[in-house]
Amino acid sequence: MSQSVTILLVEDISTVQFFVRNALTALPKPYQLVTALSMSEARSIITDQPIDLLIVDIGLPDGDGIDFLCEAAMLQPQATAIIITASPSDANRARAEQLGVVQLLSKPLQREKLVAAAVKLLGWDEQRKDEAPNFRATLSGLTTMDIIQLKCMSGATGIIEFTNAHGSGRVHFEKGDVIHATVRDAEGNTKIGYEAFEEVVGWQSGRVAEVHDQAPCPRTIRTGWQSLLLEVAQSRDEIQGRAA
Repeated sequence: MSQSVTILLVEDISTVQFFVRNALTALPKPYQLVTALSMSEARSIITDQPIDLLIVDIGLPDGDGIDFLCEAAMLQPQATAIIITASPSDANRARAEQLGVVQLLSKPLQREKLVAAAVKLLGWDEQRKDEAPNFRATLSGLTTMDIIQLKCMSGATGIIEFTNAHGSGRVHFEKGDVIHATVRDAEGNTKIGYEAFEEVVGWQSGRVAEVHDQAPCPRTIRTGWQSLLLEVAQSRDEIQGRAA
């Protein structure tokens, strides 16, 4: 018997949950469907068990589904994702494309398109016997820069925290711009502002989470987000060029 995959549906509207559950019965191989009504509930699930496919609504009671996928990319890098939305704007499409291996489907959902997207992302496409096995892309290619860019593109206000073996770093956003950053290493040394932001962008692995902190922070970064990311990228290219 084929090994079952696990699909996580993050959707708070019961009628959409019912539709997706019913549509997925057409999948050609075994699967387990797990559901969550919110980002916090979904976060607990992806922390505790492996997920193969995420089906995530953009508009959730406690946040933005694309922001959740940023965190999922760190915790479940082997997963793929389908984003569903009632507002398929150019901005949302651009943010979805930034995630890489993501299908964006508009509401009202069409059964055939949902099933076809799931089959494709799970690598279950039909193929000739002489073809190589389907390549199954995943969320693992998402970088720290990608996550920050997604937050900026969404016009976010808030804080995200990156954590890895070297320490932790926070990036503060206000209406899509990066306004402040801090880094604390394992020895307790700290950096702030542009220097901290540049270091965080260079991290290659770790975990990311939203931070709910109402305390005001100083504005240590005043460059617009697009210019800021370009400046940091160019700086890192120069450093890598000198090291080569």
